[in-house]
Amino acid sequence: MRRQITAEELAALYQGTGACIWDIQFLEDALHTFLTLKIEIRSVGAVNQQEALQHLAKHRRATLGTSIRTAESHSALPAGAMDSLRELKEDRDWLVHRSLNEHGASLYTDEGRAYVFQRLQGIRERCVSVKGEIVKELEGFCVAAGISLEQVNETATREVSALRGEG
Repeated sequence: MRRQITAEELAALYQGTGACIWDIQFLEDALHTFLTLKIEIRSVGAVNQQEALQHLAKHRRATLGTSIRTAESHSALPAGAMDSLRELKEDRDWLVHRSLNEHGASLYTDEGRAYVFQRLQGIRERCVSVKGEIVKELEGFCVAAGISLEQVNETATREVSALRGEG
């Protein structure tokens, strides 16, 4: 059935789109952190904190495509994770560059709206899954380097508490 998208559906579309973009950015940040540690720093104490932050800032300026190519060229991640990242990049490119032109008119049909909302939800779910793969690799790298995951988690908890104004 063809009809105008409702205000509630439009708000859900915008919310879902924004949530996807933020989830992609969380994934990218995990990838940038991993690449900084694995490629730039490599071992505990190899660089000072200022240098580490400079390396991280450099990786954070990279696009998802550039980060994927960096991970590929350094064989930083297993093949399955790389495949997942490539697929997610395609979804990201659709979301950011093509979704309006390819599916904007679809929003005027029940089936089209359902497709767009399902695709957005699928992107979010894949982001969480791929981010989990990267975090697992990051944790493995840290453990192999002799870094205590308990200490990492305590630091993260402290930093998030400070952001929340909790002390």
